[in-house]
Amino acid sequence: MTKQEYEKTYPVKTVHEFLSEIDHEWGRFKRGAIISAFISIMLILALVSASIIALRRGLGDVGDTIFIGLLLAFLVYNVYLMIGQFRFFRKWEKRMTRLATLEEKLMPEISEQEAAKATAP
Repeated sequence: MTKQEYEKTYPVKTVHEFLSEIDHEWGRFKRGAIISAFISIMLILALVSASIIALRRGLGDVGDTIFIGLLLAFLVYNVYLMIGQFRFFRKWEKRMTRLATLEEKLMPEISEQEAAKATAP
């Protein structure tokens, strides 16, 4: 059977490649969500403290207050999104791992080929 016939006969191979890529990248996605939320929280704290210092010194006007309020709202929304994204990744991580493991059991020849590629220099 040629490679083209094999790919036409077994379209699951493309799903296998997709699952393999997701399985390898899943940890990076979770870490990215956590790091992004942490950076946004740090920016919120810096913005609030700088605003308090500026108000005590009598600096700033209405335009500055509106700008800081909008910036603060966007940062809070970003934290909300990153926490939601982290929860999504945590929830689906086990399911994706189980699916990838099941698929490797169903298609052992592809798993062996990928292992050979990974160990080849």
